[in-house]
Amino acid sequence: MYIHLIHAWLTYNYGICLASCVAIKLYSINYFYWYGHLFHYLQNPRYNWTKQFIRFTDTGHLASFMILFYPNLIPLAHNIHFAIATGYWLGKYVFQLKDADQLMNVPDLDYGHMDICTYIHHTVPYSIVIYSIYKQHGPSCEIQYDHSNLMYTYAWMYAWTFFIYVPWRYYTGDTVYSILDQKITPGPMIFGFIWFIHIMLYVSNFVGYASCKMLH
Repeated sequence: MYIHLIHAWLTYNYGICLASCVAIKLYSINYFYWYGHLFHYLQNPRYNWTKQFIRFTDTGHLASFMILFYPNLIPLAHNIHFAIATGYWLGKYVFQLKDADQLMNVPDLDYGHMDICTYIHHTVPYSIVIYSIYKQHGPSCEIQYDHSNLMYTYAWMYAWTFFIYVPWRYYTGDTVYSILDQKITPGPMIFGFIWFIHIMLYVSNFVGYASCKMLH
């Protein structure tokens, strides 16, 4: 819970964008520092903390940091965070997916507070991107939401898939997301989910364009 105090202090001194980039990542760092040894991803449990860099959601931290230094990349960051936020909430309530990496029956783990941190993780970054669009882009920002930006978004997803997800799954056997586990999910559903992700990224580009126009 001390992370919330750090978040507030950083917001007061450095602004909400930098504060959220740091504090929200601290949720994962803190969680895997204390409980990483209870997972079974790697043969040596002390290295299980690396899981916090594997999920697609974790690439959102990189997207958030990018726009602090390169504001012109806000459209790309918008698409990534839109996919993360939308994918999480649809997965939770439509596909009935369980939260990844949630340990059960740990006596000293506050599950209610853990859920709050998870919800912050999947709502605040996207809200900050929308705020950044409003604060940093002029009326012509819709020009950024073109075909090339959509291609960069797909390239981001494929880069994560082939350079992070596939090696991790091959080495550990961890599917990361239960819907990608062919032992419990039928093949056609997995195929449909992959196409759904592609469509969602396309929609994210349109939503970014529309948001930019509405905010100006």
